[in-house]
Amino acid sequence: MLRAGRALLVATTVLATPVLAQGPGSNFGGLIGGASLSDLGGYFGGSTTSRWGGTAGAFVGHNAGRTALMLEGYWIQKGGGDISLDYIEVPVTFGAIAVTGAGAARGRIYTGIGIGFKVSCSSDVAGVACDDANGTEWTWPIGFQIASVKDNGTFFGLDIRYSFALNDAFDVIDAYNRPWQFRIMFGKQLGTSGY
Repeated sequence: MLRAGRALLVATTVLATPVLAQGPGSNFGGLIGGASLSDLGGYFGGSTTSRWGGTAGAFVGHNAGRTALMLEGYWIQKGGGDISLDYIEVPVTFGAIAVTGAGAARGRIYTGIGIGFKVSCSSDVAGVACDDANGTEWTWPIGFQIASVKDNGTFFGLDIRYSFALNDAFDVIDAYNRPWQFRIMFGKQLGTSGY
């Protein structure tokens, strides 16, 4: 995890230095959704098989020069093998923005902190009871976005994210979620503040 954090810091610094974003103070919002791929790590000394699932939600954000701050709310399927866990997650992320093609394309690498609230669980594994699943899960998301921006302020993009679990998914076993998200995002610039 430390190497990933260092790599993110270096990449953020490199991307942030030469380019400017959409303009200080611009706000944006939209919808985001796609697929999740998850397993449970640390599970009885190993890991489960992977589980494909879905994710869908909405986001709002604010560009501030070379960086953007984003707040999301979405449903996501996690777990692995014969254990299914669904959450509502609320992450806050920030990261550097790179602009290319005279502003027609933007890239963003980001990190942040998230909290998830368990909404459902099912388990066909002996010794793993859903009553023992934690009600909340803290995560450290790291991701990359690339988007095509139109003259009218609308955008369409791709988001790829991995979230490091900061706590176990269950109280009684050493098992933590290891989810990837592959999502499509649609959004629009909502206006600017008076910078």
